[in-house]
Amino acid sequence: MAELLSDNSLDSSGTSFGFERLAAKGPKVVAPRFFENLATVLTGQMACAGLALLVEVCYDRLLGPEGRGQISLALMAVTLGVLAGGLGGEIPITVWTADPRKRFSDWLSAVFLSAILGCSGAMGLWVFAYWQWKKILFKGITPTLFLLVLATIPAMISFGHLCALLAGQERFRARAILSLIEQLAGLAAIAGLLLFVRRSAEIAILGNLLGLIVGAGAAAILLREPLRWLFQVSAARKELLSALSLGVRGQLGNLATFFNYRLDVFVVNAFLNPAQVGLYAVGVVVSEALWQIPNAAAVALVPRTARTMETGAVEFTCLITRQVVLIALASGTVMALLSPVVIPLVFGSAFAESVAVIWWILPGTVALSLGKVVAAVLVGRKKPQFSSIFAIVSLMVTVVLDLKLIPTMGIRGAALASSAAYLLNASLLAIALKRELKVRWKELIVPSRAEFVPYAIALRRLGARFGKSLMTAE
Repeated sequence: MAELLSDNSLDSSGTSFGFERLAAKGPKVVAPRFFENLATVLTGQMACAGLALLVEVCYDRLLGPEGRGQISLALMAVTLGVLAGGLGGEIPITVWTADPRKRFSDWLSAVFLSAILGCSGAMGLWVFAYWQWKKILFKGITPTLFLLVLATIPAMISFGHLCALLAGQERFRARAILSLIEQLAGLAAIAGLLLFVRRSAEIAILGNLLGLIVGAGAAAILLREPLRWLFQVSAARKELLSALSLGVRGQLGNLATFFNYRLDVFVVNAFLNPAQVGLYAVGVVVSEALWQIPNAAAVALVPRTARTMETGAVEFTCLITRQVVLIALASGTVMALLSPVVIPLVFGSAFAESVAVIWWILPGTVALSLGKVVAAVLVGRKKPQFSSIFAIVSLMVTVVLDLKLIPTMGIRGAALASSAAYLLNASLLAIALKRELKVRWKELIVPSRAEFVPYAIALRRLGARFGKSLMTAE
């Protein structure tokens, strides 16, 4: 990726191509710092994705579809608890840390207080929800899993808030290292416990919790300087409402987005069984691998947009959205072609049904690749309410289609429902950004011919290196 985004890519005549040429047409478009941040975030994400793949293989090979389904249900419950309990704290943390006019002593304790209040509420809601619906939506979650979910919620909120502090400071290398530490610790705990203690979903979730605790501890040590402002009582009272206002406006959208992404898991469990949840979860996880680059771009865009909003960054934003569209389309095509071979090979023949899930959900996943970047830009421009409103609208579509399609089509219906909701959400977000930036559709989503050049150069280099390797081998 760093090679694709390099300003130093040359054609055969030595002429600089791609992004540097685009920048020469007007105001400086390319911010080397942004692409350095993007490459750092993406490198960390790809490393974490590799570790996550190993974790997924452990789940699937050692526990099978039913055990994987239990894990999926438990982790979805954790994520829901984090979204409800975090109260959107990562949004003010990232935006205010990036704002040079803000000091940690002015607001950090307020976000900390809101996290305590929200976390307590989320844990209480989980206790109520489990005992109310454990035989319907949460069947397969044992009492031990229930307790592990309860313990994991505050650990995940803490780790997410600490990573947001690093993102706001644009310390993406440190953020990537912390994510790797958390993933490595989790992988070691999960694999070790499953292999040498007991093969069960409870043990797998315990390993995941241990990884989060290690990651949060390492982050707290790294951020000990700003964290000394956590207990400023006067600042907590003064900024609490501001922190809640900014965070909750965005978090409503995150909650709705979560249900767009994961409501089908609970509905599949209600109508079918945990084994079908496991098959569906693998297809969804694989399809969401397309979001690695958009997620990295979104992380890097929020602080940059907040910092440069007043100086104008329209052309730069459109450059990023066009590239995300191009990469998502290419990656989606490759995934559709390779999944029938790769899924049984990696996860086992028991998960062959997951291929159909990937095919049905891919159109929406590709579209939402753009939506994720657009949502990040809107958050950076202090307008997270767009994401909230559109996610709620899309959620209504998800609910209707899930109830209609899952009983008749099974997990394929769940994938189709999600795909339709993703497409709607991405379309609404793109319309909002187009109006916000006052640009044409072509500028926002259609890559120019010059923007293909760096990718062509990279492919030629890759082909040349592969050819040399073959010749050397011979």
